[in-house]
Amino acid sequence: MTASEIAQALEKHRRIMVTSHVNPDGDSISSQLALASVLKTLGKQASIIDQDPVPERYRFLPGWEFISNKMETPNVTAVCVVDCANPERIGQAAELITPATMELIVIDHHVSNDGFGHIQYIDTQASSTCELIYRISQKLNVKLSAEQATILLSGIMTDSGGFRYSNTSPVTLRTAALLMESGAELAWISEQLYFQHPLRHLKVLGQLFSDLKTAANGKVSWVALSQEIARKHGFDINDSEEFVSHVLSVKGAEVGLLFKEQGNGIVRVSFRSKGRVDVNRLAAIFGGGGHLQAAGARLKGTVDDVTKKVIETVEREI
Repeated sequence: MTASEIAQALEKHRRIMVTSHVNPDGDSISSQLALASVLKTLGKQASIIDQDPVPERYRFLPGWEFISNKMETPNVTAVCVVDCANPERIGQAAELITPATMELIVIDHHVSNDGFGHIQYIDTQASSTCELIYRISQKLNVKLSAEQATILLSGIMTDSGGFRYSNTSPVTLRTAALLMESGAELAWISEQLYFQHPLRHLKVLGQLFSDLKTAANGKVSWVALSQEIARKHGFDINDSEEFVSHVLSVKGAEVGLLFKEQGNGIVRVSFRSKGRVDVNRLAAIFGGGGHLQAAGARLKGTVDDVTKKVIETVEREI
């Protein structure tokens, strides 16, 4: 479907729930906040319910505190799932959705999206879901406030790596310019995203980098973040999203991997690529997915066992 068709679908509903994937990142949080804000501008009732809390680094975003983690069934006629490739990624919030009584609208840009929902707006060429929310807002004839523009530009920046990744298109840059014209301050957003790290954050990063390893003749670089390291520094593992980008910065590396011990027998693996290796394909081997340059997967086992298994597979595949 198109942005216009999604806008028409949204116009039919007055009470709408917005949700996204577990372990939210900048684009998922920003696209939820922006969409809910746009809907409220139109006089609609919009609530956001996620399984997991907002990571500390995104708590500069206006309205983040209104994202609920209470699994209470909402009184809505539609649910918008944004930035989520499949219903399993929604987590516990999926239990609140009853497709028989709620229209399920999916807005996403992941190449691994399996086309779930009643209607979908999926553009795998878009830099971010926030780029899609911007298009929808224009079809809804909403004049964005500076606050809404700030939220959208923040999401675009996180998923485009600050406009460094190959998913940054001319459309992405034009959208960013329009958001700046609506009041978003690029320099301020950049400072919040990249230059406001708590000291414990940098100490964890320093410890990880002291143990950084490579494989496949330097084409793969990786680190493992254990519960022990996180506890030592009072660090929330969910705040480590951008660590893998630092891992990928090793000269000669084509793939960067971050292994995160969740503490419940699950290890989350973040995959990043400089563009010459399709990490969506690699993540899919382990039941995950995402984009060509950024993907993820969740595996059962210890950090050591999962690390060994993934590294051996990635070495073989590339």
